[in-house]
Amino acid sequence: MTEQADAQAAGSLEIERKYEAAVGLTLPPAEAFLTVGLTADPPAVQHLSARYFDTAAADLARLGFAVRVRRGGKDSGWHLKQRTEQGNRELLWPLDPATEGMPGPDAMPEALRAEIETRVGVPASRLVPIAELETERTTVVLRDTAGRELIELADDRVRAVAGESRVRRAWREWEAEALPDAHAEGGAAGAAEVLDRVEPVLIAAGATPSLSFAKIARATGQLVAVARSKGAGEDRIAALERLDASDQEAARTLEA
Repeated sequence: MTEQADAQAAGSLEIERKYEAAVGLTLPPAEAFLTVGLTADPPAVQHLSARYFDTAAADLARLGFAVRVRRGGKDSGWHLKQRTEQGNRELLWPLDPATEGMPGPDAMPEALRAEIETRVGVPASRLVPIAELETERTTVVLRDTAGRELIELADDRVRAVAGESRVRRAWREWEAEALPDAHAEGGAAGAAEVLDRVEPVLIAAGATPSLSFAKIARATGQLVAVARSKGAGEDRIAALERLDASDQEAARTLEA
């Protein structure tokens, strides 16, 4: 649900679900979504480049925050994301038009620096790049019979390089994100209802719910550590270890 955060940043609440998608899968055709009362816009392809930042001690990640700068797509700019029980709350600042290439931490907007120091308690000067992601994204907007935009379905093919380790990972995932019209009246419950309607279509197409909660945790190989810190069982830990090994093998195959 879009809201005005302050004079410089646009704010939103991101409610989404992630799915694993094998290399050979294709997004469901428009006819499949008609069975759940939704029409599909034609697909659009975008290329996204992103750089993520944190302190050497991972202070942001530990508190559920992520900072990135992204070029491409509908939300090009600087992002401050915070994981909450309701979804990801996000602030967005536009890129300086004079900035070329992928900016470093010195190019962060002053308002973003202030937010980091206020919310996380560390000076933005301590942030360093921790990962770079290149994503080929195909999006399809799903509408109801009244034409309201309810879901953005994204088919992401991601290639990532972790910071100092330079470990490379690659994966494919589908994301179903509830758009503002989906929860304009029903809030988070309204968003969950439309996501519930779409999920069986994606599962029938061959997707499976993802164990990954965030691209940055997956890109930096932190999914296992986060799961352990939350007391996950050994079966889940083993599944996450297999996922990370598969991501690294996929990157090696792409580079061969």
